[in-house]
Amino acid sequence: METFGLLGYGIAAVAYLFFLLLLLVAKQKLFASQLMVFSCFITFVACSISAAQLYYSFPLQISIVFEALKTISWSALLISLNCGAGSFSQLIKSSEVKKYLFICLVCVILTVSSVLFFAQYTGLFIALLALNLWALVLLEQLYRNHKSQLKWAIWPLLSGLGMIFIFDFIMFAQGALLTRLDFDFWYVRGFIILLALPFIVLSSKRLKDVSPDLFISRDVIFYSSMLVLSGVYLLLLALSGYVIRFIGGQWSDMFSIFFMVFGGVVLFTLLITTTFRNKIKVFITKHFFANRYDYRVEWLRLISEIESANSANEFANACKAMANSLAVNYCGFVAIKNNILTIKHQGELNLTDEVLQQLKLIDNYCQVNHWIIDVRELHATPGSYQGLDIDSAYLIDNHIEVIIPTYHQQQLLGYFVLPGPKDSPTLNWENRDYLFAVSKQLGSYLSLHQAQATLAQNQQFLAFHQMSSFVLHDLKNIQSQLVLLCKNAQQHKHNPEFVDDAFSTIAAATDRLDKVVSQLRVKAKDQQDASLHSTKIKAVKVESVNVCELLNNVLAVCNQKTPEVSVSCTDDLFLTIDKEQLTNVLIHLIENAQEACGNGGDVSVVVTKIEAYILIEISDTGCGMDQEFIATQLFQPFRTTKGNSGMGIGVFEAKQFVEEHDGVIKVSSEVGKGSTFTVQLPIADEQLKEVE
Repeated sequence: METFGLLGYGIAAVAYLFFLLLLLVAKQKLFASQLMVFSCFITFVACSISAAQLYYSFPLQISIVFEALKTISWSALLISLNCGAGSFSQLIKSSEVKKYLFICLVCVILTVSSVLFFAQYTGLFIALLALNLWALVLLEQLYRNHKSQLKWAIWPLLSGLGMIFIFDFIMFAQGALLTRLDFDFWYVRGFIILLALPFIVLSSKRLKDVSPDLFISRDVIFYSSMLVLSGVYLLLLALSGYVIRFIGGQWSDMFSIFFMVFGGVVLFTLLITTTFRNKIKVFITKHFFANRYDYRVEWLRLISEIESANSANEFANACKAMANSLAVNYCGFVAIKNNILTIKHQGELNLTDEVLQQLKLIDNYCQVNHWIIDVRELHATPGSYQGLDIDSAYLIDNHIEVIIPTYHQQQLLGYFVLPGPKDSPTLNWENRDYLFAVSKQLGSYLSLHQAQATLAQNQQFLAFHQMSSFVLHDLKNIQSQLVLLCKNAQQHKHNPEFVDDAFSTIAAATDRLDKVVSQLRVKAKDQQDASLHSTKIKAVKVESVNVCELLNNVLAVCNQKTPEVSVSCTDDLFLTIDKEQLTNVLIHLIENAQEACGNGGDVSVVVTKIEAYILIEISDTGCGMDQEFIATQLFQPFRTTKGNSGMGIGVFEAKQFVEEHDGVIKVSSEVGKGSTFTVQLPIADEQLKEVE
């Protein structure tokens, strides 16, 4: 048993010495901090002398004297915290010190007298009993006399010291009654002092006026927690052993062997299981350490970045903010709507069709789990993302290592895709919590911009239609003049005066039409900075349409202009669609291609079938468009590359029409080389059944 006690006091001495060195390295300047340093030093000395006493067997009185000094030093710290003393002189002048100073001196005199002059320990035990009782009173006063915020900081200190004082109070009370010390208590006492140290360390972190700069490794706390768990586990085994011993008889040996093997397997399994260890680490980090991110500072920084963004593209602004949040250089955003992925911003990333296909595979996973995907972690441990099957190696090769889904009101808006931070191989829980909060804020930002754009479009279209109603009267007057002219032409067409009058009427009508068109264009140009979404309701007449026949009719109209359009179409391709609207869409897209080429260049139309879709590709070798215009302006109303000769509505209406029929328009273009518009529409139901 002496070896057990020697081990306890020895480990406690080493632990308090290590904590003392940490406090000294932190260079504590405040008085309370210095008192903690002194108390830890006295505790280290007391534990060292107690260990030496067990090893060399010198008189126990010397150890007890230093135990008394230990209790007094910790009590001085409690008084300092209670009265807010900032120096030793203030502590001495404190009324609480004066109140208990007499008791302390009497106890010290009694302790020294017992050591020097008396062989009996009764007086010594009574003195130690009084000191520990005094310390317990100080603990209660400190806890009761402070606000809840400080209680949160000091309760670990009170718990740790209370553990020591209560144990000593019981031990010395028993010694005073029996006039002898129970050495079973004395041997265990070293481990009790050691057990109190984690509570003291935790409180030193929370009390900034005690140890503001002290850092304790998360691994140290983790393994300390594992020791505590192991201690609880051993306590359960000890209880089981007591039950087995109580049962006795021929079954006791068998039960002992079974519980020994079973307990060893359980303990070994818990300690080596990665999931269990990770959960313990996350729990400790969340509850015992300050957050890595100051969310107030980070939120203000994020808001400032968004407000001061120079780009008119809200997706570029959001990507820049997200990249800065993860401390990387670039970021892209892929929007999702009606299960169709659209690249809104790619920065320096290469978002190929294969990348979009991989992103589409994670749609269901993100809808269910709302989880940030660390592609590096997925590549290293595929089992960490159950139910997710994507080509992680391909994404990593394209520098897509973190995929952050963005939601607004539980609706998936899209994905931020970006490389991972170089300083960490994978994202931890703190990174994920922070990035999820950032994505929620940016999701609200993007949704607000989309709502503003929709409102602006509605307002602009409303203004456009209101303006149209005002010019309707002029158009009717012009129509009446032309109708009257046509009626009189049969009777007076050979009359020179009538002919002159007719040309004058036509010229006047032309002038009035020019004015009307000019007014419409000026109004549209005044509102060109608004992004709109059409609210027109059209009567839709859906029918089965032969694509090749419809295309031949379209070319009969378009080939009246130059350059002539070449066509390649497979027979027997049908669409269930509004024939008239599709005709208007194709005429507009082909005429745009012809106008882009001018008098020189080529325009071609190719119709193919891929799986359940018909693709109509309209290509030209004209002037082309840059990617910025395609991403931000091409499909917006009242935006045009034709200057004053166009109103910028045709492509917008074409996109809206195609999407209303579950299709999509894709554009690829390069300045100086030409453009290709691809209209993708689902085939007719009858053909779809044949494909299936």
